[in-house]
Amino acid sequence: MNTWKEYINRILIDSGEFKIPITKFKGEAEIEIFKSTSKNSLTEIRVEYLENNLLIALQIFNPTVPGYNKYVEGEYFYKLQFNEPPDYGGIALEFNERNMNGIYSILKNGLKGKEVQLFKNGKIIKSKLYISEYNTNFNYSYDFIKRGFWEKIFGEKIENMKDIEKKEIDLNTIFNGIKNVL
Repeated sequence: MNTWKEYINRILIDSGEFKIPITKFKGEAEIEIFKSTSKNSLTEIRVEYLENNLLIALQIFNPTVPGYNKYVEGEYFYKLQFNEPPDYGGIALEFNERNMNGIYSILKNGLKGKEVQLFKNGKIIKSKLYISEYNTNFNYSYDFIKRGFWEKIFGEKIENMKDIEKKEIDLNTIFNGIKNVL
């Protein structure tokens, strides 16, 4: 294996857990979209490559976790992401042993964390995301209703609104990792 594309395809397709990808192009990026072979799974993995064998993104999407989807939309790899300690150093991962091990770990171990969703009248209006990545814990909130700046600051908190339903999803149920890896 000499390229990111060969490496990632080998892991995902050879595992039997993902189908041969659909390929799209967006600007200078080539995007491969891998869909699960499981009929019950809505999870897909999008891998984005730049020329010169650089890996810019590996994003896991599932329509049941809109907060997590929002989070990964803007997530890209940095050149020194898998260094110890991690650092930035520009965008995209070079194809080398350290970075291959980092990607392997992501694909093998799956997602860690949870999404707490708040619903009103059966429609999701807010998502709170608690993620554990790269030995660090993060949390984010996403509002899915249109509220102006002042209403967000001085208005009623969504959590305190009447008739709010709460649902918690373990992200590991969305993607628990590739079991039959290399």
